[in-house]
Formats: sequence, C-alpha cells, structure tokens
Amino acid sequence: MSVKANPAVEQVCKAANSLFPELNVRPSDIVNPTEAFLVRILVTCLKAYGFRVDPPYNIDSDDASKMKRVFLAKLCRQVQKILQISFPSKTYTYYDITQPTAKTTLNTLDVLINYWCFYRMHKKSIIQPIIERIHERQALITVNAAKRNELEQQQQSGVQDKIELKECEANMHKLHDELTQAKTELKVQSKALRQVESEMAVEKEMKSQIESQLKQISQLVVLDSDVADVKMETKELTAQIESRKLELEKLKQIYNERRVELETIAQLSEHIDEASNIVPPEVLSGYKDCKKTLERVEKTHKSLVENHQNLLDAQVKLQEREQQNEANLKARILQCEEQVVKKRKQNKEQELAIEQQSVEIEELQQTQSTLEQQLEEEQRVDENLKIFVSKLSL
Repeated sequence: MSVKANPAVEQVCKAANSLFPELNVRPSDIVNPTEAFLVRILVTCLKAYGFRVDPPYNIDSDDASKMKRVFLAKLCRQVQKILQISFPSKTYTYYDITQPTAKTTLNTLDVLINYWCFYRMHKKSIIQPIIERIHERQALITVNAAKRNELEQQQQSGVQDKIELKECEANMHKLHDELTQAKTELKVQSKALRQVESEMAVEKEMKSQIESQLKQISQLVVLDSDVADVKMETKELTAQIESRKLELEKLKQIYNERRVELETIAQLSEHIDEASNIVPPEVLSGYKDCKKTLERVEKTHKSLVENHQNLLDAQVKLQEREQQNEANLKARILQCEEQVVKKRKQNKEQELAIEQQSVEIEELQQTQSTLEQQLEEEQRVDENLKIFVSKLSL
C-alpha cells in the first residue's frame, strides 16, 4: 500500500499526533504496523480513557513470557469493548496485536481516536452526573449505616425490655400466689371475727336480761332494815352494768374498726390483683409491707380475743385490763391507719409508674417499627441505585 496514496492514513496520523504528540506517529507505522508500535499507541489511548494498562514488561524487547501474553489478552478485551460500542459484532483478537495488518490497525486507531475526541468534548456532561450519583450513593450508604446502627441499638434495647418484662411477669406470678395466700388468711380472720361478733351478741343478750332484772328489782319496795344495804348493792350493780355497757360499746367500736381495716386490706388485695397484668418488681416490697400489716392486725385480733376471754374469766379485774387494752388498741389503730395511708400512697405511685412504663414500651415499639420501615425503604433505594450504577457501567 502506498503511503501517500491513502488520505485516511494521513488523517489518522495527524489526529494521533495532535492528541498524543509524544508518540510521533508516521504513516509508515500504520501501513507497516509492528507489535511494539501497536501496544504503545493502544496503551496511550486507554490511559487517556482512564484505564490502568501499564505493561509489566519492556515493549521494545522480544519477551515471550506468560505475563506478556496475559497482558496482551487483557489489552485486546479492553479495545474490543470500546469497538463494540458502535460495532457490536466486531472483534479484536490477540493476533491483531501480535500479527497486525494495516487495514485492521487503521480502522482500530480511527475508532479509538474518534471516541477520544468525543470523550474530550462531552467529558463534563457525561462524567459529572455519574460523579454526583456516586456521591449521592455514598451519602445514602452513610445514612443507611447510621440508621442500621440506630436500629441495632433499638433492637438491643427492645431485647433488654423483653427480658425485664419476663422478670416482671415472674414477679407478678409470685405476687399473685402470695396474694392468694393472703386472701385465704383473710377468710380465716373474717371467720374468727364473725365468731367474736356472735359472742358479743350473747353478751348483749345477757346484758338485756340483767337490765330487765334490774328494773324488776327497782320496782320492789323493801320495808325492813336492810333497805340501805339493798340500795348500796343496787347502786354497785348499776355501776357495774354501766361499766359493762361502756366496755361493750368500746369493744364494738374496736371490732368495727378492725372490720374496716380488714375490708381495706381486701380492697388493697383486689387492687393488687387487678394490677397483676403489668407489675414492676417494686410492688413485691409493697406487698411484703402489706403482709406485715396484716400480721400486725392478726396479732391485735388475737390479743382482743384473749382480753375478751379474760373478761369472762375474771370480771372483777375487767375495768383495769380493758383500760389498758383500750390504750394499746388506740396506739395500734393509729399505727395501722398510718401504714394503710402509706400503702395507699405507695400503690398510687406504683400504678403511675406502671402506666408510664407501658407508655414507654409502646413508644419504643412504635419507634422500632418506624425504623424498620425506614430501613426497608433505604434498602430499596440502595438496590435501585445499584441497578442504576450497573446500567451506567454497562
């Protein structure tokens, strides 16, 4: 082929020297191409495109190593990808480099230089959107990682909350068992109280009989000399009856107060049973205090029964013993009332704490569901970005 007779060769040489003056391409290099010339110009063009194609051997030497063959095969594939942009069926083989022809070399360099000119003209309009998309993807990946870390922390917190909830349920079952036992003891105390009330009714009947006898005696007229003695005995009997009345009224008042206390304790037991669905561990201490109060009331009741028996056994010392018991009972009643007020206050605080904890658990569950939705949405966005980037790379 004549060098001067082909204007296409001149045009390719001119374009190559204007773009890559360090190559100093001559028409004879294209008409009679060599492997070294072709490798040098292809490497320069691919580097201009941004490929990493540094040859691992000396281009001008006659190297026949495996490393050289691998490099040339890789170089063929990269050149072929560029050629197939406009010519999908076009191939560029290993022999096109090792045994080049003028026609193949001219066509190949013409396409590469043409694409390089197009790339320089439209570089900003093509690369900049891709760079922006890559930056957006990196930003989304960073946000996604932060959200994922936050979600993992929320999940760990949720696991801890579940563990605490299980502990609360275990304490609740234990407290429920103790409450059942307390109800049983309360029934026993109620039975004993009913027995005491029946004894009080018997004493009241006896008192009415004594009063009727007193009325009969007061209607009798005594004419002998023992009238003064009879009057004195009558006055003593009347004083004893009045003292018995006062004692019975006090006992009735004390038993009524004990009944009110037992009803209050029963109401507290019902409140504890209703709150057993969600019970914090602090309720256990409140229940133990309530149980101690119940034991105090039981002891007080036992002392009352013993005092009542002592009254039946020794009526002469009844007044002194009842005054002492009344003072002790008043002190115990005041103590029990103070404890009941404290327990009510503690129960109210515990109920408020339970409600607040339930609200916090619901908020945590809502936050977890929101974060899961956000994570799913970000995963979808990430997948769409991967598909888009893969399309751009193709």
